[in-house]
Amino acid sequence: MASRKKNEYTNDLRKLVINHFLNGDSKREIVQKTFIPRTSILYIIAKYKSTKCLGNIIDRGRKRKTTAHVDCCIRRKLNTNRRISSSTIKVELQSELSITISESAIKRRPHEAAFCGRVAKKKSYINRLNRTKRLEYARAYQKKPLGFWNDLIWLDKSKFNLFGSDGKVMVWRTPKEEYQYSMYNSNYQAWWRKCDVLGMFFIIRG
Repeated sequence: MASRKKNEYTNDLRKLVINHFLNGDSKREIVQKTFIPRTSILYIIAKYKSTKCLGNIIDRGRKRKTTAHVDCCIRRKLNTNRRISSSTIKVELQSELSITISESAIKRRPHEAAFCGRVAKKKSYINRLNRTKRLEYARAYQKKPLGFWNDLIWLDKSKFNLFGSDGKVMVWRTPKEEYQYSMYNSNYQAWWRKCDVLGMFFIIRG
């Protein structure tokens, strides 16, 4: 298997190598003056002899697998269903547009649009009305002094599955959508499949 180049030299360094070459310097002298490996010097000189240019030739290399229309279709599917997987998108594109794209290529398209695959946070389901009431309640007690909270009883609840596991739910989201309610994992579950543990604590004044 042929070795691949690990880095690309800037056009200024390439121009410096070619100037030394045109001035009649030997390849060993060019290596000593530029501190560039001999193999790279040979490649730059050979490329200049064949193409008469320093930079890379435009429109060379592997072509992009997807078109602008396909990219738009992928983003539309993500906006419709944020929990859709890349394998599902691959099957849908193959059936709708008759094109075959790898899952890694499909994942790169959302990344170009600032979408990232993240694990959805687990939050209890709260409807829109109760969300508004909870927000009003929090704002009402926002500026209370610290001593006010010592006279309250604090409660906390945790859920434990009796059978199986909820597993991880992946969502496609941007960094700004982290705390949007639609990005949470708040699915219902039957009462006989879970166990809620309620804890309570308070401060005892001496």
